[in-house]
Parts: sequence; structure tokens; C-alpha cells
Amino acid sequence: MSVPARVACITLDSAEQSLLRQWVNQGLLPQFGKLLEESVSSATRNTEIIYSGTLWASFSTGAWPGRHDHYFPQQFDSQDYGLRHFLPEHLSVDSVWNAIVQQGHRVALIDVPKAQLARNARTLQVSYWGEHEVLHPLTCWPPSLEQEVQQVAGKDPVGVCDLVRQRPHELLRLKEGLIERATKRADLALAMLARGPWDLFMLNFSEAHCAGHHLWAARDPTHPQYQSAFRSVLGEDPLLDVYQAIDRGLGRIVDALGHDAFLLVLATHGMGPRYDATAALDSVLRRLDGIDEPRASGLMESMRKMWLQFPGTVRGPFRRVANLLYDAPRQHERATRRFFAIPTTDSCGGIRLNLRGREPKGLVEPGPPFHELCEWLERELLLLVNTKTGAPAVTRVLRGDHLFAGPFRKEFPDLVVEWNYEAPIPALRSPRVGELRVESPNSRTGDHRPKGLVLARSTDLAPNALEGAMALVDLAPTLAARLGVEVSGIDGKPILDFLPQQSSRLSRFMHTPATTAAVLAFDGSARTTIRERSARA
Repeated sequence: MSVPARVACITLDSAEQSLLRQWVNQGLLPQFGKLLEESVSSATRNTEIIYSGTLWASFSTGAWPGRHDHYFPQQFDSQDYGLRHFLPEHLSVDSVWNAIVQQGHRVALIDVPKAQLARNARTLQVSYWGEHEVLHPLTCWPPSLEQEVQQVAGKDPVGVCDLVRQRPHELLRLKEGLIERATKRADLALAMLARGPWDLFMLNFSEAHCAGHHLWAARDPTHPQYQSAFRSVLGEDPLLDVYQAIDRGLGRIVDALGHDAFLLVLATHGMGPRYDATAALDSVLRRLDGIDEPRASGLMESMRKMWLQFPGTVRGPFRRVANLLYDAPRQHERATRRFFAIPTTDSCGGIRLNLRGREPKGLVEPGPPFHELCEWLERELLLLVNTKTGAPAVTRVLRGDHLFAGPFRKEFPDLVVEWNYEAPIPALRSPRVGELRVESPNSRTGDHRPKGLVLARSTDLAPNALEGAMALVDLAPTLAARLGVEVSGIDGKPILDFLPQQSSRLSRFMHTPATTAAVLAFDGSARTTIRERSARA
């Protein structure tokens, strides 16, 4: 009897692993709880600090960011000091999914971010139906598939979730839209599975991502943006309501897959309250360099605040134009400064130095002057204090070229600033900066956390909770290995703990110190187990 898919991967974008475990223990997520009992499970390891902007590209390519050149939807362009919109086709490394297709396998991808699948008779792809980042209109391969998608799932009931304001009834519409979208996503998955059998079938639930960003304050009375009206309008925990809708959809898909498929379920990374000072970073850098705010800056910020008060239905059609207009004066001014902030994720700040020979109007000399300036900025940033708590506002400052090895290492921020997100940061203070208020126009009340969770279920695997953390780049080559496809020239390696029993026995054999050298001499494939990779990390 044929099965819908030989290998299946379901991703839960930004589903917080601690909440998943808590609600499983309380019996509130029965489908995920059943999978947890039946699977090999492990924590996952993402890229340092800037993980939320890089992980999807790293997941699909099996390569770390320095090789695929992606860290944020809008990336700094050193040629003109502006920002470029980064799409999947801009990746410098092909996806592992295409290597699988090239070996003659049939592959289907549904709303998998940052993935571009070859267009041939063996592939099916639905993109931008209900992704968190709405970068493009609905795109399907084959093109005739679009009509079926519209019939089965209709239009995405949420759209751009970042247009939502922190108003109870707007958040209620968001919650209801996300619940509806999770249900329709399962409908879509079942319809696409029926077009099988597939060798590899992949589907992404994006609902936890949107919910985590915008519903966090509604579930957390300690959050500074919490409103008393939230509970009466949205219920006790709107985030749980969305997770339960995902759980129901997950259960329907798992039932359709049956037990004969190898199933990997990945909660990519997590969520927590959004406490950062990214909005104030460029002002901090100006004060460190003794530069006044431009005269037009105050007017521009006032206009932006007024603009953000308009409903999302008004702002939506003009969103990209508004962003370009907002950045235009900054683009010109960056060329006149030694260093400046560039867009990254909210949980960290990015700093670029205006380096001679790299930027067209570089002011900082390469070599020792560049490194000395980086070290000085690091010292000054680490002196910043959260005025509310007296604690350091910055936990780490890392060098981008040290963080990301590879040919594109110099395309990333030169410095990445990790904020201390243990408490809200209403203002910053340091001896050189003085005191500076943090005023963010961002409507998000939740932001990312680095830990993820992965489950692997198969009839040839014994349920087990593994120690350590599994590298994200190892997952795609592991899925390929389950289909007998070896992918070379990437950073990731297949995980033996997720391969059939014969490989698992070898994995346990390799954990014995006395036999490790002998096994490595015997097996030259450089495949690794989770504990060995964790020990080296």
C-alpha cells in the first residue's frame, strides 16, 4: 500500500519550546504530547545572537550564514548605503531540497520560508500563502496549483501581522485569524498530500510566530504594554488558543501520514517578552561619536508615529513605500559617518563601520584602526545601563566577521549587540552617552529566544530524549540521508541518531572513548552524532 510521503517534515515557526512542554504536561496539547512520547527528541542550536534572521536560510541550505549571505529581510547594501530586500533567489547556496530532487525524488514544500524549489515535474511548491513575512503574492508551482489552493484554503485570513496595533479588538481579530489560518493550513496540507505519494513532504505552521510577537503582552500582566481589557476581550491566554489550533492541525496531518513515514517536527526557535533597546542604538552611536541628531530627524519620527496610528488596512498598501521614504535621508547620512546602526532583528542591534576600500565613501582605515575602533565601541556599549534596574543593558558585543565564517562574512554587521532582555529597558545611561530614552515604534510585545526543539519519529527509532543541542544545519542533510541522498559541500552533516537502527547502533558505539578513533578511521563520511557535535560546539 502506498503512503502519502516517505519522509515528512513539519515546522512550527517560533513555537516556544518551554511553553510546548508546559502545555503538554498540562494535557493542553495532546497531539504534540503524543509525538513527544513516540519520538527521539533534542534541543536545537541556532546561529549566535542573530539567529532569527538567518535560521530559515541555514535550515534549507545546510550552511551557516557566512556561506548563504542572509541575515535579515532588509540587508545593508555597501554600494549605496541603502537597504536591499532579500528574497530566496538571492541566496548564494542552493537548498538541500533541490539536491534531493536532482536524485529523482518527488518533493513538495508548503510555505517553507527562504526556500526556492526547482520547477519540474517532480516538484510542488506553495509560497507566500500564509508565511510570517509577506514578501510576495501567492506563488505556486505548477502555476495551475494556485486555483486549487484558493479553492481549498482561500485567502490568508491574517496577511501582514505587523500591521496590527496593540488594541484589544485588533488583537482579537488577529487571534481568530491565526486560529482560522492554522485550520486552513491543515486543509491545504491534506490536499497536497493527496497529490502524492511524495518522497519528501514539508509544511510550515507560521501561526506561533505572529502570535508570539503580538499576543505576548495579552498573556503577561507584568509586561509594560499589558492592558486590563486584554483578558476580557481575548481570554485568559490567547497564545495558548493559537497553539491549540496548531496542535489540532498537526494531529490531522500526522494521522494522514500514518506511522510508515519518517516524521521530523521542528520548533525552530522560541519567544519571550520583547525587552530591547534597538530603537535607540543609532542615537547611542551618534552620542559616542559626538554627532547631533539631524534637524529633520525629529520631524520624521513624529510623522512616523502619526503614520503608525493609522489602521493596518490604510498602511498596508503603502508599507514598502513608507519604509523607503523613512530610510532615504538615513541612506545619505550613513555615508558621512564613521559608524551607524543597520537593521537586524529586535533582540540584537547591528553596527556597520564605514570602512575605506569596502564602502564607497569609507572613513575608517582598515587594519589596526578598524579593529581598535571596534574594540572601543564594544567597551562603550558594555557600559550602557538599564536606568530602571541598574543592570547592564548589553550582555555581549560580538564581531560579525568572527561570528560568521565564509565568503560573505564581510556583508554582515561588523558588531552585533545583544540586549539584556531580563527586564524592560525604558532608558539607557552611560558616562559618555548620558541618559537616553528608548522609544520604539514597533508594535511587537514578544520577541525571539534562541532555543528550539526537534522530534524525529520512525518505526526504526526508539523514543529517547537526547542530551546536548543539535545544530540546525544538520537537519536538512539528515532528511536527505533518510532518502539515501548524500549532500556534499555544505556545513551540515547527517545525524546518526535520526537514521535507521543500524546507524543508531554505530552511533552508540562511537560514544565509547576507546572506540571513537577506530570508528572514525573506518567511517570516513564525517557524519556525526548529537553528543559529539555538542562537545565540539
